[in-house]
Amino acid sequence: MLTVAVMIFLLILSICDLREKSLPVWLLLAGAVVIGPFSLWENGLAETALGCIPGIALLFISLALPHCLGTGDGLVVMTVGAAWGLYACCRWLLLGFTLAAAVGLWKMLIRKRSGKEQIALLPFLLLAAIGECLI
Repeated sequence: MLTVAVMIFLLILSICDLREKSLPVWLLLAGAVVIGPFSLWENGLAETALGCIPGIALLFISLALPHCLGTGDGLVVMTVGAAWGLYACCRWLLLGFTLAAAVGLWKMLIRKRSGKEQIALLPFLLLAAIGECLI
């Protein structure tokens, strides 16, 4: 049930990220309110708190480099990390960032786009989450 909630959360936010290039705060909060208690129930406090660490790190990065990463991305990673735990969250992020980097490289090298163009991160995290669930 928790995985289904996370996948729906990521799907809705991915659509918002692609269309608007921003994430609605109310949707981030709604996802955290729904997923957070289930995470505590299924994983316990320690595993839920450890799963939030990658999201907290991304929040700090987004505050230091706001032009590179959005705050919403860090909040999404915190919510999903709370649900999946530290190990699965790190695997998921590694795969998602690898997919995003591959597309970014393709845009720069093959399509000759500038490196300053922003790409939406959440669709890549959604694809990585689907891959994580299939493993």
